[in-house]
Amino acid sequence: MKDKGYFDFKEEFRKDWYLLLLIAAMFLVSCLLYSRLPERMPIHWNIAGEVDNYSSRFWGAFMMPLLALGILFMMLLLPLIDPRKENYHRFISSYRVIRSVLIVFFAGMHFLLLSVSLGYDISIGKFVTLGVGILFFILGNYMPKVRHNYFMGIKNPWTLSSERVWKKVHRLAGKLFVVSGIIIFSGIFLSDLVRFWLIMTCVIGSSLISIIYSYLIFRREKQG
Repeated sequence: MKDKGYFDFKEEFRKDWYLLLLIAAMFLVSCLLYSRLPERMPIHWNIAGEVDNYSSRFWGAFMMPLLALGILFMMLLLPLIDPRKENYHRFISSYRVIRSVLIVFFAGMHFLLLSVSLGYDISIGKFVTLGVGILFFILGNYMPKVRHNYFMGIKNPWTLSSERVWKKVHRLAGKLFVVSGIIIFSGIFLSDLVRFWLIMTCVIGSSLISIIYSYLIFRREKQG
């Protein structure tokens, strides 16, 4: 009989049918549009919103679908070798949402890149800002529910050594991510340069505050 306290790969794979369908759609759309795509496809923009890197047509068309597929299977397989794999059932619903949000995000970026490559006049910076803002907001709402593990969340020597520190840090990080998401989202109509630094400030700021807070909480616990 399967121990319900452990991560069930087959069950999670079955529940992710819609994500597999979305990834299949990414591959299918790329195949259908392949002959219409340019030989060199834009894949990166600088802080001024100008294209500064290109890829071949093949990688431009299939890089995102392959990346999404790899991330999905990584998130399904890593819990099987996690030393704290017994904790995944305690936040399995949240883990499913996080998987879904990440794959949908990559799908959105994929269709956006294809549209730009086909010549559509799209402000890539605004759409990326919108996507990152929504991503942060949703992840922030589910981060406090993530239980102690070695592959997902705020991982450093202090959170990994204490479950109490882990819980406190992820409650704070969740709030920081939600606020960051709102701030990033609200900057959608700012200039490309300002949006870039706004996103970087939120990402780096949230990370640094979480790391410093985890150390302070750990030290306080050690001191009694």
